[in-house]
Amino acid sequence: MASATKVGVVLAGSVQVFWQTMTKGIQRAALDLHVDLVMRNPSDGASLGTERNVQLRMIDYMVQSGVAGIVLAPEPLEDVATPVSITVPTVLIDRSSTDYKAISTVTTDNFAAGRTAALSLAPVLHKGAKIAVLRLSPNISSTTERENGFLAAAREMGWEVVVEAYVGYRFHETQEGVLKALNGYAGHLDAVFAPNETTADGALRVVEAMPAGDRPRLVVFDWRPEFLDALKRGVVYADVVQDPYRMGYLALETLVADLQGHPSRPRVFVDVVTVTQANMNDSAIRAVLAHYAQ
Repeated sequence: MASATKVGVVLAGSVQVFWQTMTKGIQRAALDLHVDLVMRNPSDGASLGTERNVQLRMIDYMVQSGVAGIVLAPEPLEDVATPVSITVPTVLIDRSSTDYKAISTVTTDNFAAGRTAALSLAPVLHKGAKIAVLRLSPNISSTTERENGFLAAAREMGWEVVVEAYVGYRFHETQEGVLKALNGYAGHLDAVFAPNETTADGALRVVEAMPAGDRPRLVVFDWRPEFLDALKRGVVYADVVQDPYRMGYLALETLVADLQGHPSRPRVFVDVVTVTQANMNDSAIRAVLAHYAQ
C-alpha cells in the first residue's frame, strides 16, 4: 500500500486559542483527506523578538524531510532576499505576505472585518466620540489591515481617535502596554478597539479594573473562553470572531487539491461573526464558538 502524502504545517504560534483552534481544523482536514502532517510552530511572537526568521529553518527541515507541500502562517522575515521560493507548493494562512511565493492565501478579509468592528459601535457612539485603537505590530499584515479598517470607519463616523498605540504582542506584555496607552489620555474614552487575542486579553484586564461608570465600550477581535463571561457582564461590548478552524480546514484542503492537480483560487476569504450580549446564543454564533471549545 502506498504511504500517505506528507504535508508540512508551520503556524505563527501555539499558545493562543486562535492557533490551537486552527490546528484542530487542519488536523480534521488531514484525517478526512488521508494525509500525514508534520507540524512545527515557533513560540508565539518568537520571530518578532529574539528568533528572527525561525520559520525559515522549520520550512527547510520540512522540505528536506520530504513534505509534498506546506501550509504557512508567515511571520515577517528580516535581511533575507524575498520573495522566498519554497520548492514545494505553499498555501498561506491567516495573513498575506509578499515574503513568499504561494499558490493561495486563506484569510479573514481583515480590512472589512476591522470596519465591521467599528460599525458595531455605530448605534451607540455620537459624532465626536473619543476612541482608542490599540495596535499589535507594524510587521503583521492581518492585524494592521484590521486596525486600518477600524480607523477608516471610525473617521467616516466622525469619531475622534485620541489614542493610537502599539501595545505589544505577548500575553504578559499587552496588559502593561494597554494601561500605559490609556493612561496617556486624561479625558473620558467612549470606546476601545483591540485587534487580536493578546491585545484583547490585555484590554479586558485593564477595562475591567476601571470603575463601572468610567469604562469605555470595549470591542475586541478573536476569542477566548473568558470573553463569553465578559460579554455577559457587559465589560466587552462586541467581539468580532474569526473562524480559524474553518481557515485551517480550507487551507489544507486547498493544498491537497493542488497536489492532486486541481486549480486553486489565489484568495479564499473566511467570514467572521460579531458576537454581542444580544446574539451570543444564536445557533450561527454558537457553531463558530463551538470550534474553540477544548
